[in-house]
Amino acid sequence: MSALTTLTKTARTLISAGTSNTSGSTTRGRCDLQTAQGGYLTIKVTNGATGPTLQAVVNVLVAHNATMPAAASAGADWKTIYSVGNGVANNPVGEWGFPIDPSIMCIEVEVTSNTAQTVTCEAFLSELTNAQTV
Repeated sequence: MSALTTLTKTARTLISAGTSNTSGSTTRGRCDLQTAQGGYLTIKVTNGATGPTLQAVVNVLVAHNATMPAAASAGADWKTIYSVGNGVANNPVGEWGFPIDPSIMCIEVEVTSNTAQTVTCEAFLSELTNAQTV
């Protein structure tokens, strides 16, 4: 008889659905993964009926810290591992997702750089918190 593996998964909200990132602002959300075993990250950005003059840019950042650092752009603590833009067209929806490796200690998503128009954004993580063989 083979062993079964049970998984414990937890939904984490980094940026709530429908969050507005106003022109010239930055919206950030982060999650401490010290006791997690990775997960799957999804991100969504939607331009309005009038697209921004400069596109919204989504950055995914990680920190190699034993405790989660304050939310911030790339620098001493946070390092960018992925960056994508949603363009300036009217109404496009950009959706991205990728696995988060178990070795990552802290993760942050930031939406920034859009000008003239607000965009809506969200970021969620399906966090794997436990894998147990029974």
